[in-house]
Amino acid sequence: MNILVTGATGFIGSYLCREMVRRGNNVFALSHSGKTQKVQQLLQHKKFHLLNGDIVDADMMTAVIRDNHITDVFHLAAKLPDGSSLADLQAYFDTNTRGTFNTLEAACQNDVTRFVYASTMSVYSEPPQYLPVDESHLASPLTPYGITKLAGEHICNMFSERLSLVILRFGGVYGMYQNERDVMPVFIKQALHSQLITVYGNGEQSTDFVHVDDVISGTLLAWEKGEPGVYNLASGEETRIIDLAEKIRSIAGSKSEITLSNNNTDRPFRFVLDISKARQALGWSPRPLAEGLTEYIKEYKAEV
Repeated sequence: MNILVTGATGFIGSYLCREMVRRGNNVFALSHSGKTQKVQQLLQHKKFHLLNGDIVDADMMTAVIRDNHITDVFHLAAKLPDGSSLADLQAYFDTNTRGTFNTLEAACQNDVTRFVYASTMSVYSEPPQYLPVDESHLASPLTPYGITKLAGEHICNMFSERLSLVILRFGGVYGMYQNERDVMPVFIKQALHSQLITVYGNGEQSTDFVHVDDVISGTLLAWEKGEPGVYNLASGEETRIIDLAEKIRSIAGSKSEITLSNNNTDRPFRFVLDISKARQALGWSPRPLAEGLTEYIKEYKAEV
């Protein structure tokens, strides 16, 4: 079995590659950045094949899938939210929409059997109409990232009669090697260095955090046994940001003080996903936040 993972050297993609190789799969890892830090331990493995390319290049995508006899695709490549201005909208559409079309078209042309599309909780309307947010909730995003990821979902639906296709809407994924600017590593770093832990807004805003290992296990269960369709993959646990800061301070054994800033937050509302569909259909059960945080902080301490 030959597996293609796009976005393979990113945070989630690198974890997926490691697990797929561990299970004995032949993994073709497509990376646009060319950065190899997160997959360094895989580079000499005979089952791991690092490829460099951009999913915006349709001819390249066709050649990658055809020449390597790809049977299954995990499409994780995306332009992620980074605070870029409206002038950068084209980059979101190129990667998240056109790149997804190119990947799907190449897959269909070359008899790929299964396709897994990594989507996001950002496709839902903000603020949500009700909690917890299930897969039937209105998807009406306002951000360039959310809009283009939802467009990618619609493109998936266009191809759904031509291959087995699963769409996974991830919650707030955390773990080692995530973006250092994300709230969790920022709080952990501040706590471990006895710095002031700064919470944006009033701290009452909430979200749904899920450990990266649980995302990988859920993704593979959806690939192995999931019926085509959409699944939320998160913890199903609502966490206020002020509570996150307090949990991290407690687990880290820190004496840091917590302060509220007047800075705006990009998600000033309550949010949590309903994961009952994934629990029932996939037999998937993510770990509680306290357990995942304890593991994350232990690993983080070992790295610094």
